[in-house]
Amino acid sequence: MGDTLTHEALTTGSRFGVTPTGSGGLRLAITLGSGDIQHFERPGAGGPGDWTATDLEGQGGGFSFQEPVSAEWGRGLGLIANSRGPKG
Repeated sequence: MGDTLTHEALTTGSRFGVTPTGSGGLRLAITLGSGDIQHFERPGAGGPGDWTATDLEGQGGGFSFQEPVSAEWGRGLGLIANSRGPKG
């Protein structure tokens, strides 16, 4: 499920935001084509295989996920996070 959420975010995403988490990690928010926002998190010392798909914010509500993302898809998230926000 994490790879499916990541695929949608990377292929339909139009805006990106990166913020640090309280524990020193990264939180990446990607605005989807539908206008919903999918969040991903990674520990500060984490690599491509350490991303997790977390919250989905939508106009009609939201969902909370804790779905792992494979290293293959995590590389794409890492490229965006490192180019758009705080390094970690």
